[in-house]
Amino acid sequence: MRILCLHGYGTTPEIMKRQMSLLLKICDPKWEFHFLEAKVPCRPAPGIPKDTAGPFLCWTEDFGQAENRAALDLIHHTFTTEGPFDGVFGFSQGASMIAAYFLEQAALHPDQPLPVRFAIFASPPPILATDNGYVESAYGSLSSTNLRYLQSASLESTVHLPEPARASATLLIETLTLMNPVHGKSVSYFFNRPEPDIPCVMLPGAYAARLGIPTLHVLARDDPVPLQRSSEICREFCDPTRLRVFEHSAVHGLPREPREVGALAELMVGVGEGGRGSKL
Repeated sequence: MRILCLHGYGTTPEIMKRQMSLLLKICDPKWEFHFLEAKVPCRPAPGIPKDTAGPFLCWTEDFGQAENRAALDLIHHTFTTEGPFDGVFGFSQGASMIAAYFLEQAALHPDQPLPVRFAIFASPPPILATDNGYVESAYGSLSSTNLRYLQSASLESTVHLPEPARASATLLIETLTLMNPVHGKSVSYFFNRPEPDIPCVMLPGAYAARLGIPTLHVLARDDPVPLQRSSEICREFCDPTRLRVFEHSAVHGLPREPREVGALAELMVGVGEGGRGSKL
């Protein structure tokens, strides 16, 4: 069993290995975990020990189309040159990035299977669109007044936007505000741009593609509301009959309490076995 792992913002594959250390110890030794390295340098994530060697990396720092596209291209290249993989395990930004990749593949190739049999999404932030058509449908028809509302990055202004722009902007503003200690930028930095490069959240009601493979959604039960909503949206893109949810006590992290890690490992076995019926 080969599993491709994608780390979170401001970390590295080595840091993710440490975050998963107990899980890796108790998983079946036949399970091979391969850790993909992001390419964009950034500040270290909060809580990383000061003596940890960098550089620290993320999949996208500005959340714009170019960096998002490069990240998805890297993922695609990895599946093409280093696969096949049976499953994926994405944490935080790594989870939302792999979800965006799978949704794009499902939309572009609806009659072809995804490159894995199962997926594990742990605490994903909002899934950002790289589909120009989707971004255009959300933002392209905005009036000049509504575009200014969007670019203001103000919840008081974006409440006037039509859907799906309003839902996208609201969740993104709330999440970026919450995660300021992670990215270290003002929210307006991400919105005060030309319309095509303003980050746009993928929403199930506006994007038809769905993931038909078995999925496991790992949630921190005490995560703030915007992150809980982001995880809920990720679940809504997945087949409800092949979906499992695991809650744990860490706040926006991976479980480390032995009992919780053991329970997660058991669920991973279940979702992996459930994916054996999914064709590659």
